[in-house]
Amino acid sequence: MAQTVRQQQIVELLRDRRSATITDLAEHFEVSDETIRRDLKALAEDGMVDKFHGGVRLNVAEWEAPFDRRLREQAPAKRRIAHAAAELVDADATILLDNSSTSCFLAQVLAPRPGRLTAITFSVEVAQILSSAGRHHRVILPGGELRADDRTIIGPSAIDFASQFTPSLFVMSVAAASPQRGCMDFDLFETEFKRAMMPLAEKVMLLLDSSKYSKPGLIQVCDWQAVDILVTDAPPPAAVRDELEHAQVVLAPPLPAGNGGNGNGRKPAYAE
Repeated sequence: MAQTVRQQQIVELLRDRRSATITDLAEHFEVSDETIRRDLKALAEDGMVDKFHGGVRLNVAEWEAPFDRRLREQAPAKRRIAHAAAELVDADATILLDNSSTSCFLAQVLAPRPGRLTAITFSVEVAQILSSAGRHHRVILPGGELRADDRTIIGPSAIDFASQFTPSLFVMSVAAASPQRGCMDFDLFETEFKRAMMPLAEKVMLLLDSSKYSKPGLIQVCDWQAVDILVTDAPPPAAVRDELEHAQVVLAPPLPAGNGGNGNGRKPAYAE
């Protein structure tokens, strides 16, 4: 439903304050409490706000940063995938990590491990996680423009800089997966840098939670032949599995209760 000007202004005010009482809103907009209640009823029906006794708060999904929302989506599956993927990364490997939320989960598992990883990444978030473990991991960031939404370094100079490396593993995720068209994304830069990085690595590891098979994509990143290792939380559809006969498919096992992010020492289960 289309919002009135005052309803739009209420949403903007809540983006700053997070919550407000009905009395405060009525005084701010110089209208009656009943008028504000009608506005809030309409906004609640649209999913913009959550009402509580005597007040209202902005719906979490409306004020969370987009990348924070991605970290929350499918978090248990991404955590399982991260633990399984970490078992495939050698202690002293040189890896290139993309800027996905799943790579953040992987970085959390890799950070406290012994050894000295060399990690190249476009993600300030991933770099911060890996560097927080102390000085034993080497973290390399390219130069370029910092994209505020997800703290990713973007631009041609970033791709040029990363192109000089030859990592043993390029770890990436994508927004959607199609049995027919392979790995899909929406953002042009995401597509360009992934296409540029894949040929540089000895192997390409795709971290993919099973919800991605039901999501649409706009731009093809690569077909399934470009994927050497798929780490996922559920068996892929038969049509995808047929395309991955050349690849290693790893099914992430459930994590022990209470395991929220540190290595669990368990080997992943491999698909038959």
